[in-house]
This record gives sequence, C-alpha cells and structure tokens, in this order.
Amino acid sequence: MRTIFTFIAVGWFLISSSAWAQETSVQGTITDESGSPLPGVNVIIQGTNVGTTSTIEGTYRITVPEGSDVLIYSYIGYNSVTEEIGNRSRIDVTMSEDIAQLGEVVVSALGFKQDKDQLGSTSSVVDAESVTRSGESGLINGLSGKAASVRIARSNGDPGAGSTIQIRGPNTITGSSDPLIIVDGVPISNSTVYGGGNGGNESAGVSQQSRLNDLNPNDIESIQVLKGASAASLWGSRAANGVIVITTKQGSAGKPKITYSTSYSIDQINTRHPLQNTYGQGSNGEYSPTDRSSWGDKIADRPGGADEVDQSGEYFAARDGTVYHPIINKNSRETYVDSNFDEVFQNGYFFQNDLSISGGTEKSTFFFSLGRLDQDGIIRNSYYDRTNIRLNNQTYFSDWLNMSARASYTSSNANRIQQNSNVAGLYLGLLRNAPDFDVSDYIGTYYDENGTASFNRHRSYRRPLGSNSNPTYNNPLWTALEQQSTTHVDRFIVNSDLNIEPNDWLTFTLRGGVDTYTDRRVYLFPIGTAGSDRVNGLFNEDVITESEFNFDAITRGTFDLTSGIDLTATVGWNYNDRQRRANFAQLSNFQADVKLPTTDLNSSNEVSSIENQKRFIRSNRLYTVLNFGFFDQVFFNASGTLEAASSVKGEFFYPSFDVAWQFTELDGLQNNEILSFGKLRASWGQVGVQPLPHRFQTLAEGGFTYSTYDDGLSISQFGGGFRVDDDKGNNGLTPEIKTEWELGTDLRFFGSRLGLAMTYYQNRIEDLLFQVATTPSSGFLSEYTNAGSMENRGFEAELDYDVVQTDDFNLNVYANFNNNENEVTSLQGTESVDLTTQSISSRAVESYPLGVLWGTRALRDDNGNFILDDNGFPSIAPTQGVIGDPNPDWRGGLGFRASYKGVRLNVLFEHSQGGDFAERTRFILQNFGTHADVGNEITLTQDLVNVAGDVIPAGTSVRANIRDYGAGPVLLDEAWYTGRGAGFGDGVMNEFAVSDATWTRLREVSLGYTLTSNWLQNTVKLSSVEFAVTGRNLVLWTDILGIDPEVNQFGVSNGFGIDYFTNPSTRSVLFSINITY
Repeated sequence: MRTIFTFIAVGWFLISSSAWAQETSVQGTITDESGSPLPGVNVIIQGTNVGTTSTIEGTYRITVPEGSDVLIYSYIGYNSVTEEIGNRSRIDVTMSEDIAQLGEVVVSALGFKQDKDQLGSTSSVVDAESVTRSGESGLINGLSGKAASVRIARSNGDPGAGSTIQIRGPNTITGSSDPLIIVDGVPISNSTVYGGGNGGNESAGVSQQSRLNDLNPNDIESIQVLKGASAASLWGSRAANGVIVITTKQGSAGKPKITYSTSYSIDQINTRHPLQNTYGQGSNGEYSPTDRSSWGDKIADRPGGADEVDQSGEYFAARDGTVYHPIINKNSRETYVDSNFDEVFQNGYFFQNDLSISGGTEKSTFFFSLGRLDQDGIIRNSYYDRTNIRLNNQTYFSDWLNMSARASYTSSNANRIQQNSNVAGLYLGLLRNAPDFDVSDYIGTYYDENGTASFNRHRSYRRPLGSNSNPTYNNPLWTALEQQSTTHVDRFIVNSDLNIEPNDWLTFTLRGGVDTYTDRRVYLFPIGTAGSDRVNGLFNEDVITESEFNFDAITRGTFDLTSGIDLTATVGWNYNDRQRRANFAQLSNFQADVKLPTTDLNSSNEVSSIENQKRFIRSNRLYTVLNFGFFDQVFFNASGTLEAASSVKGEFFYPSFDVAWQFTELDGLQNNEILSFGKLRASWGQVGVQPLPHRFQTLAEGGFTYSTYDDGLSISQFGGGFRVDDDKGNNGLTPEIKTEWELGTDLRFFGSRLGLAMTYYQNRIEDLLFQVATTPSSGFLSEYTNAGSMENRGFEAELDYDVVQTDDFNLNVYANFNNNENEVTSLQGTESVDLTTQSISSRAVESYPLGVLWGTRALRDDNGNFILDDNGFPSIAPTQGVIGDPNPDWRGGLGFRASYKGVRLNVLFEHSQGGDFAERTRFILQNFGTHADVGNEITLTQDLVNVAGDVIPAGTSVRANIRDYGAGPVLLDEAWYTGRGAGFGDGVMNEFAVSDATWTRLREVSLGYTLTSNWLQNTVKLSSVEFAVTGRNLVLWTDILGIDPEVNQFGVSNGFGIDYFTNPSTRSVLFSINITY
C-alpha cells in the first residue's frame, strides 16, 4: 500500500513543480492553410517548459524569458512549426496538415486528446460518418465489422432490439459482457434490463433495448474502442470488458452551419424457415383437426373441393362473418404456408429526419440538433420511435477559463412482439401451424351446441373453433394484433467541464455528469391468450428508473524535464453513484374482457402482486497517469487507480503501463520512402468486474414468496412475516481481476498510404463470481462467491490502404481480422455454470470455452463413432455434456471505399468462420412435421428398417429420409422424428440440432453523390447536397437455414449460439438526402 501512495504522490509532486523567468511578450494568430483559426495549438519556448495554447479564435500570447529566441508550434495532425523570435513582438503562423499523422488523434479513457503514435496500448477508431451511413437506425449495429476483436450481435430484427457488444472475447461468467461507455468523458448506461412481464430474461418475452441506442448517431463526432486492460485501467473495476469512448459534435466560430438529413428505409425479413406444404395436420398419415403435428395425410391425395362439415352443433363465427364448422372429412387441397406469412409479415420501414445548427463567436460556440425516427417493423403492429434533442456549448470566459456544457434528451416508444420459448410467442405459433390451416380468421365468437355465445374467442390450429378458452399455442395474428408489449422511455444526459489554466503548463478540470432514464413498460395478454398464467388475462406494468452521477476533479501538468525528456502528469479523483429502482406490478384473472392497458381489470387483490427492487453502487477512485516522452522516439505511460466501492470491502489497486518505440526515428530510417512509420509497443494492465451489489449479508424477504434476489433487493409487499433468503451472504467478496498483456506493432508504408496494425494479447481473469451450491446442512441453497478463472488469447490485425489517390479518383481498401481463444480454466465447487436454462443450454464448463452448448448427446466409442442400437440408430448417452461451441475460430471484415469527383461507393463484407449454432427451431419443427426437411416423399430401392424396428419393403413410397450412421442405411420417418431424433426435452438427441455456424454477409453497400457548385451556393445558399442509397445485410451466405446465425434466443447475454423461435432479422435498403447550408 505504501508503494501505491508513493506512486500517486509522485504525480502530485511533479504537477506542483515549476520554474519562473523574466518576461517579454509575443502574440499572434495561428491558422490552417485555408485561413481558419486553430484552437488548442501548443506554443512552447524551445528548451524550456514554458508554453501556452491558442484560444478558440487561434490567438495566443506568451511571455518569453530573457535569452530565449525560438518558439515551437505543435498540434496533433499538423506539421510542427519553428519560429525565431528576434525582435518581433507579433508572430502569425500558418500550419499545414501532417499526412503521416492524419487519423492518429485519439481520445483517452478520461476524454483527453492524445497522439496515438505515442501510445503502447491498442485502440481502434471507428469513423462516425461510416456509422451514420451504415443504414442502421441504432448506434450499436452500425459498428459491426468496423474494428478488430469487436463482436456486435443483434438479438433479432425487431425495431429497437438490443445488441451484444463483446471486445476480445468474454471476461466474466455471470456479469455483464458490455464494455463501459464513455460519452464526452462521462460514463453512461448501456444496460438491458429484464423483468416483470418479460419473464425475467430473454428466453421468453420480448427483446429489450440496449440503452446505447438511445443516442442519435448523427450527433457523434468520433468513436474509439479501447481494447486492452492498459488503456482502460483508469476506470478500475468497470473496465474489464473494454471501453468505448464517444465524443459528440461541437460548434465552431463563424457563421451558422445548418445541416438537414432525411432517410427512408425499406426492411424485409432476411431469411425464412423452409416449411413443407405437402402433408396436412394429423399423425400416422391421417388428418386430425386438433393434432399438434403435421404428420397427417398427403394433401395432394385429397379429393378436392369443400370440406365435409357438421353444421348441426357448435361453430365459430369470425369477425368478417365467415363461419367454421367441425370438419368430418378434409377434402380441400388448399395450403396456406405463404399466405400465413403474408398475414403476419410486412415490409417494414423507418423514416428519420435530423436537423442540426452549429456556429458561434470567438468566445462561445454551440451545436444544436433535433432528430426524429419513426419505424414500423417487419412484423405487423411492431414499432419504435425516438426523438432526440441535443445542445452542446463551449464558452471561453478568458484565456485561462473555459467551460463546456452538453445536454441531451431522448424520448422513445415501442411495441415489441413476444417470441422464443413462449406459447404466446409469434414464431412458435406460426411455424408449428399446420400447412393446411388458415390463420387469418383468428378472433370471433364461439357458439356451443346450445347456441350459447362466447365472444372474443381465440381461434388457432389446435383449437379451430375456439371451443376451449386456452388455444394451446397462440395464433400468430393474436400475438401480433391483440397482445401489447409497449415501452416508453424518457432519458436525460447532462455533463459539463470547467477548465482552469492558471499558467502555461498547468490545467485543472472539474467534470460532472448525470445520466438518468425511466422505462415504463406495459404487457397486456387478453383473456384467451395461450398459457395457463395468461388464459384468464394478464396485465404487467413495470417502471424501471436508473440514474448515474459522476464527478471528476483532474489536474494535468506538462513538463520538459530535460532537453529531450518531457512529461505529462495527470492526477484525479472520481466519485460515482449508480442507482436502479424497479417496480413490477401484475394483475391476473380479469373480470372484464378488455383489450386496453388499464389497471381497472379486476376487483380481487388476491390475484394481484407487486415487487419492488432497489440496487445501488457507489465508488471513489483516486488515479494518476504519467506520460513520459524520450527524445520524440520512446514513450512510456504508467497509471494507477485506487478504488473503493460499496459492492466490496476494502480498497483495490489497478496498475498499468505501456511503452511505445517509434523505431523509424532512428538515424537511417527517417524519411524512408517505403517505411514511413514504424512503432513497436507493449502493455500490461489490470482491470476488474465488481460483484453484484448487496451480497455481503444474508437478507430477509417477505414471507410466502420465492427468492428473487437476482441482482437487486427484492421485497414482497404481500404476505405476513419474513424469512431468510435462500442465498447465503458473503462478506469476503472481491472484484474479478483481469490481468492482460499485449505486444504489437503499427506500421505505415509509402507515405502513410498503407497502414497495418497487429497485436497479440493474452489475459487471465481470476476470482470469477457465480452461484455455488452449498451443503444442505447450512440451511442455504447457494452462495455467491469468487470461485473460478478463465483465459483469453488472440491475434488481431487492422489494415488500411489508399490504393489510388488523385485529385478526382480515390480508392481505399480496409480490413480487420481477429481470433480469440477462450478457456474456462477453473470452476471451484461445481461441474458447470448454466448461463441459460433450456433443453440445449449455454454453459461455463471447465477446460472449455465459455458458452459451450450443453445437452443430450449420442453415445460414442473411444474413437468418436456412434454406438448403435439393434436397428442401426444412435443411442442416447446416459449423461449430458458438451455438444458444441458457439465461439467462432476467427472473424473478419473486408471493405473498400471509392470516390470519383462527387460519386462515392462503400462496400463492407463481414465473415465469421467456424463455431456452432443450435438450430432448436428446426429441430422442433422436424418433430412437429412442418419443416421442409421432413416433407420428402421417397420410393425405396431396398428394404429399410426404421427406429421402431419395422422393415419397410423396397418399392414402397414413404415420407422419410435415409441416413447411414455406420451400419448401413436406415429410414428416418415419423417414428424417428417424433422420438429421439428431434424435439425437446432430455429424451431426444439434442446433439443433432447443432450445426456449423460459419457465415459471410454483405454487411453494407452504399452509393452516394454529393453536389457542390458555385451556382448552388450563390443561388440557393447551399454548401452541398448529397443523395445516397444504402443496402444493409443484403446477402447472407450460410448453411444455417431459416434464421440468421447472428441472432440469439437469450438476447444481450453471455450465453449465445441458440435459436428457439426467435423473431427474424432483416435486410434493408435506405434512401437518404443530406443538405448542408
């Protein structure tokens, strides 16, 4: 501990040191080659640490000690200028751009600009304009394929659906995998909160939104991804998953600049599950109007014409007057596979309009924006809208005092469609639906044999007359049009910087920020919805409020220690307070059959429940950063963070260091025509993951309730008395600690036209946190504890090549590559940790990568061959185990940008090689007989046996497939697919649902034309008009049929690679116009 405080004290001491000399005065103005003023230029007296920076209007004034005669002007991205003072009292300077440095200005974890060439840690800069041009309505998905080691996975194609962001593989088992998001130097929330009517997780319910998508992409100036622990360690226990640093736009002095853009997107389902329309509802080759399966008669063999019905008794009258009677004989040959899809799906669209105004004076600048997004999803009645307002201001009160203030407001509304393992979900009801059942008349009146009417009855393929109040599975139109899963979000983000520069080498920064939102959710399941808990009506109202307050006090000093050694020292203190409050209220067993979301639905409190959750985390951090430069060639950076947080006891220290050597500064390598720049770098650092809050003590909860500890304090408002929670408190919790080192190089060739960055990294995460079962004698079921470790190692590369550069034509090729190998190296006290709960689950298993697929598997010998039963079919192993690994072998992106005069073209391909994907939807549909795989009719050329042992003679036409498992061909017919060959539960061969997940996609293609001319400026006062058309996810190449392998049943989760009736993804075409005044 003494060493830690010594390290921090050195930073304070160096900042507090200074030297003074006699003074003369020099002033002037600094501009770029176009004559525009350059603010923030460093003006240093050669050989001293005396200096200043230019103001927003580019002016400067500096006092010069006697005997000094040279000023050095430096600015990141520009060539340095050296001026002899002589007898001059005014020196005006024009600075030219340094082509070798362009694109190398980055933003640190604390929000300060840095020269990337002086850093030994890894980061990727994502062009903000490429995100806005991506064709995505949300910020997160616009990052896909643009940076090495950054995996973006959209939950599904629903409007506003959440997305997973993962940097350099998984870093925690049960904690969030999302990186820390820093906007303008202040952390904000990117949480995805489940609960209440969403079933508590993503396996059932709807896909909730990632909060980062609340931001308007058009407000973003720059995006930087900090990947390594060294770059992120200043944020301590919040930075194990990396950091994404976002800077919003600012105004500039001069006349107002007005920009208006409008975009219209057409969205379609990008892939459909192939369904058979050859065989009808029923089983064993016979039609049955209420059967769950479609193993019935061959539809083409029916006589045709109208069905024979019984008109003497019960019937169903649809809203349009169509009457349905019980079917005696099924004669019709009509099928509805395509028309049923058309009833449910539509062309989605989004319409986005953005207006921004920026400008200001020499003393104050502003940026104002207003954005509106309206989106209708590809599923009927799904929608999302978002309104964004932002105002950024920067004011220079004097040469030594300035302030930046930023405020944004977001309001969004959505209706999302139920999905996944959910009898009230859309795809479950649509895809299991028999091909000869028309879903269009889904609601009406049921009349029994006595003529008694039951109104608003739900008609589904299992209940074709609506005779039972529970339809078993929802008709998909009921899911889309009658149920409601709405959300309304109000979010405010406010932050401000106050910068004080008392002299040329010292800066004090006070920075504060508040991020707060309220998410109001309503789930309405009318009477007649499938499911025992919904059939009599169910209403949920959730109100989730999350807030974060952050404050930093930062001191920075710059020093020339000797003629060739300089230092920038930073010392800061941070206070952070995060709170979440959630109220989940539920009403069931409606007394009134209504479709409006209102609490006036029943009069019995006995069938109501309410739950309140509170969680908070407070932390204090003291940090210091020392940046040394040695002869403009070697740069050493060290940092240390001392942190105390309410979720753990004690203080924890997170150190880091990195070193960068620009070896092209050596004599003989400077000004090389081939190798323009070369840097070797290395870094080491530690970061952490905080435990879930409120886990020190064993808590009490309201009696007669189940434990809902989860990640908050859960207190029931009903029932009498209290009881001890099932989870044992643990006062010995510590953060998960990630230790990472990396080695890499940055190279630029041919006048910096070709850039290549390569990095090898390795990290180890210890003290992983998860629930461990306790002995029964303890009186508890489990304990949350530090009990595991895992490792990541990988290689990543990024390439950028300006192939052609002329006045009229430019061609740029860019690419990125990464492979990450993960291994769970230790799990103490348990065989595995379940990340999901399904027949095929995603788990942490020792000696395997995190998230491996787990389920029933085939029995095999030591050589991996199937052990067959007497009929030649695989047998089920007596124990479950690992059946697949969803982690890809490698991922990469390849793109090019071309421009000719005013025309531009951008194309981006993305590829994921290897990994496994559990096609549970396909597996279930084979069991139900609706998948195209089981719609084949074949004529046997030899006698074959089925799984039941029946011999089917040659020459027989049969609905089946043929497979050889090692003992000769066997027949896969209804007995196989409705037995252990497909379906759900532990009695089926879940291993056979797993397929290779390799995919390649045309992620983006964009064609635009920018019109600029003197006529345009002189006549209509417009600087430019751009027209563009963009395609998003237009083509997908994969062996996975029916679903995009990028989707995830469990949404934003550490478990992935599983599909179970997940709503589909989309492909889009976007038309846009951008006008600048």
